[in-house]
Amino acid sequence: MKKLLFLTAFSVLLLTGCDDTRKNLHEKYLEFVMHTDSLEVVHDAMTVHNEALKSDTRTLKQRLQDLEDTDSLALLDLAKHQALLKEQNQMLAKLKEIINSHGEMKAYFMSDSISIETMEARLLEMEANNEDIASRLSEIKAELVKIEDQQDSMNPLKSE
Repeated sequence: MKKLLFLTAFSVLLLTGCDDTRKNLHEKYLEFVMHTDSLEVVHDAMTVHNEALKSDTRTLKQRLQDLEDTDSLALLDLAKHQALLKEQNQMLAKLKEIINSHGEMKAYFMSDSISIETMEARLLEMEANNEDIASRLSEIKAELVKIEDQQDSMNPLKSE
C-alpha cells in the first residue's frame, strides 16, 4: 500500500512538474513571438527604405545620364548600388519568410501534443533565427545609410 501511495504521489509531482515546464515554455514562446513582431516592424521599415532608395537610384541614374559631364565612375557606383539593393531585397524576402514561419508555428507550439524536448528545440531555433534576423537587419540598415550618403554626394540637384 505504501508503494502505491508513493508511486501515486511521485506521478502527481512528475505531471505537475511537466505542466510547469510546459507552461514556462509556452510563456517563453510568447516572448519570442513578441520579439519576432518587433523584428517584423523593423523589417517592414527596411523594406520601405529599400524600395524608396531603389526608386531614388533609378531617378539619380537618369539625371546623371542626362548630364554631359557625368563621371563614368558615378554611373558605375550607381550600378553597384542597384545590385546591392536587389540583393537586400532578396534577403528581406527570406527574412520575411522566417518571420512568418514563427507566427505559423503558434497553433502547433501551444498544443499539448508537442513534447517538451521538441518545444525546447524549437525555442532555441527561434532564438537563433531572431538573433540572425536582427543582425541582418542591422547590416541592411547600415548599407542603406551608406548608399544614401553616397548618392546624396553624387546628386547634381543636391549640390545646387
